[in-house]
Amino acid sequence: MKKRVKIGFIGSGWAQVAQAPAFSLMDNVELAAVSSPTEHHRKKFMERFGINQGFADWREMLHCDLDLVCVTTPPSMHESMVSGVLESGKSVLCEKPFALTVDEAERMTALASRSPGMSLIDHQLRFHPSVRSMKLMIDGGDIGKIYEVRAVVNLATRNRIDQPWSWWSDTARGGGALRAIGSHLIDLNRFLVGEISEVCCNLATAIPQRPDPSNPGKYLPVTSDDSFAMFMKFGPSSVALGASSLMHVTTVGAYTWFSLEVVGSMKTIRLDGAGRLWEITTGAAKGGRSLIDAPRWKQVEPIIAWDELVLQEKIKLSSIAVHGIFAVGFAFLAHRIVRALKSGERQPHDAAGFSDGLMIQRILQAGLDSDKQRSWVRI
Repeated sequence: MKKRVKIGFIGSGWAQVAQAPAFSLMDNVELAAVSSPTEHHRKKFMERFGINQGFADWREMLHCDLDLVCVTTPPSMHESMVSGVLESGKSVLCEKPFALTVDEAERMTALASRSPGMSLIDHQLRFHPSVRSMKLMIDGGDIGKIYEVRAVVNLATRNRIDQPWSWWSDTARGGGALRAIGSHLIDLNRFLVGEISEVCCNLATAIPQRPDPSNPGKYLPVTSDDSFAMFMKFGPSSVALGASSLMHVTTVGAYTWFSLEVVGSMKTIRLDGAGRLWEITTGAAKGGRSLIDAPRWKQVEPIIAWDELVLQEKIKLSSIAVHGIFAVGFAFLAHRIVRALKSGERQPHDAAGFSDGLMIQRILQAGLDSDKQRSWVRI
């Protein structure tokens, strides 16, 4: 049994919001190193988390004694960095979206199959207590036959027209709502219900240009989507063959809203943006077409494993709690990763591996192809 786990970080953005704070909550874990090309960001990260080793070049960091490296850079950098980590014999946690192309995803997956370490994708919502309770309810037949899945995500993160252009605005670097948010929703559909067989997708760009951060007064074209709608059908490797799933996401809304519903013959269950789980029994509403009668949702208390009860209390007292379901979900994923590293497990149970990342990449590519072809695309 390994007594102390050492974590390194490539990238200082999302890692500073969720990953480093989450691993800081774990016993016998050392935040050992960080790599960021921007000196100011790197030093700030080191000071905040008490890290002694900082590097401008991520390759130099791989010479450190590390058990796990978190890659939290833009997707265009993932293949080279993930490959470098795996070739060094260390375990890796890669941020989503996994890759730019299916070919990249296939190469990384093949390399991971020959690597001694863990190869994980940061689909942390799988480990949020409410999502795990949804999984138990679906697998246990509590909601009956699954009719459909509906996800609506309304974000105000990119609604300002003066927001500077960044890699997020560039489809060639992996930017866009489909890849960033859609990848999470696709993973939730696969985790809760099963494999997707075909998709139909429409991408949209509401703000076609953004200010060039390096040239005041100049603008750069936005080539990525800031909203999308994608219709999916579940295939044979699911518990809802032929059922549909609808995702509608915008990042240029006036407010923030998150809702994921699984509609069953006996119940509908819903995950909201605060991480709460709700249920409503079929037949609980009045009949007819009246919209006056409000839905009688009942909140469900998630089931939490005994070894995560202390973690839940730590999360409530940390900065993670204010950053929503993705940060909270990551803390629960981090707990499982650390436990697996200490015990020498090949991979935490139910964690998204590179084979999951590859499958999601194929679905994302099918969505991009569907938008261009204006037709359904099979996976």
